[in-house]
Amino acid sequence: MEYSDLKAELHQLIDQVNDEGALYQIRSILEAQAVPESDWADNISDEMRAAIEEGIADADAGRVVSHDEVMKMFREKYGRK
Repeated sequence: MEYSDLKAELHQLIDQVNDEGALYQIRSILEAQAVPESDWADNISDEMRAAIEEGIADADAGRVVSHDEVMKMFREKYGRK
């Protein structure tokens, strides 16, 4: 595939994506290639930033569930071992 064809195909695929999170991930990947000094955290939505900050606050306050407890709940609900 020619370089210009690949770029055109990528443009078409991006135009078909309707998931905001996926688009931010794609943007981060491309920016990392175009501008190596960029930080992915500078390119996330306000909603995503708020969710991350809420999760950090929960963890800092001890509002967490251990991996073992999550696996126990999963096994009880879905019967997996």
